[in-house]
Amino acid sequence: MLIKVKTTETSRNARKEKRLWHYGDRHSLSLGCTNCPDGAVCGGLQIENAPFDCLGFCCGNPEGCDVVCRNKPEDFAQRVREVGGFSLGNVPRAPLLNAPELPPLVPTIFHGDKRHGTFNASPVVCLPLYKVISRHDGSARYQAAQALADGFGIDPSVSVILTGTAVDPPLERWWSLGAGRIDAIRALKDLGIKLVTTPNFSLFTDQPRWDDMHSMKRIALVHEEFLREGLPAALHVNARTDRDWERWVEYVSGRPEITHIAFEFGTGGGWTDREEWHAQKLTHFAGSIGRAVHMILRGGTNVLPALKRAFPDITVLETSAFLKTVKRQRAKLNEKGLLDWTPSPTASTEMLDHLFVDNWNLASAHYTRILAKAKPPEAA
Repeated sequence: MLIKVKTTETSRNARKEKRLWHYGDRHSLSLGCTNCPDGAVCGGLQIENAPFDCLGFCCGNPEGCDVVCRNKPEDFAQRVREVGGFSLGNVPRAPLLNAPELPPLVPTIFHGDKRHGTFNASPVVCLPLYKVISRHDGSARYQAAQALADGFGIDPSVSVILTGTAVDPPLERWWSLGAGRIDAIRALKDLGIKLVTTPNFSLFTDQPRWDDMHSMKRIALVHEEFLREGLPAALHVNARTDRDWERWVEYVSGRPEITHIAFEFGTGGGWTDREEWHAQKLTHFAGSIGRAVHMILRGGTNVLPALKRAFPDITVLETSAFLKTVKRQRAKLNEKGLLDWTPSPTASTEMLDHLFVDNWNLASAHYTRILAKAKPPEAA
């Protein structure tokens, strides 16, 4: 029985999608995977009620589909050529850069509306990559660091990093810039950006595996481009299967220039069972690459203590303080010491600077307590 799951953010169904999750210790390898010419790279699928092979997820409509799939031979060949094949081994080597020191918690600020500006309650802030560049041509939306600070309501003395995590349209626009990505990276450097987490090109549970391998290769290629241009970057380790995680271990182990990785526990990755699976894989990753790397994390509060033990250097990109502020909600600690949010209505003309600072300070204290409970391996 084949289960098709729509992959739009609004239609994802946890119960249906769970049956498409790969678990190497629970399910047998799909029969068609045994003779697949890409089996060594892919590793095959082990899912409940599996199709014969991943072509069972083909939509059957090649004219209206943009998935990397062998059932569109000409397009498939072009998509393979554009990334130089699915192997990560031929990604160019990059220089080892001195990355900035990052605090354990960084607020993510999505815009500067309804604030007078000059937020400086944190020494580092995170902004969305795709709100700093133009979606049309990749040019910077701001001509100088001061203009960037004014646009997002932050103090010019605050260091800025960018998150490349987003839904698919902005990700694909970044890739579609082609050689223009280099100009975009140089523009970000001119703005004084300190570090970027690479775009998290998606891996879906209901698509042929070639699309996943194409996305993984693009992540690695874009990461190399940032480093080549002298802008420190965190490699976003998206994965769908055991073999995907093994490939990231192999790749990062042999490349000391990769000093930071990023992961996001959003949408499917944040669902209860899958969150634990990814946390276990990340823990194994940390113990297998032969050196310490800095983890930059979005979401995953439930598994944060375990990840902190695996990654002594960890930075959480906190989004709630800002998003709750713009919804006029105020942070408070409940009787269990957990963070709750209560309505805090304001007049339409009232600025939100003070509410944001208050919310950030309480959220920061809350996360600090969580991180303090997780001693790193050498202190355990």
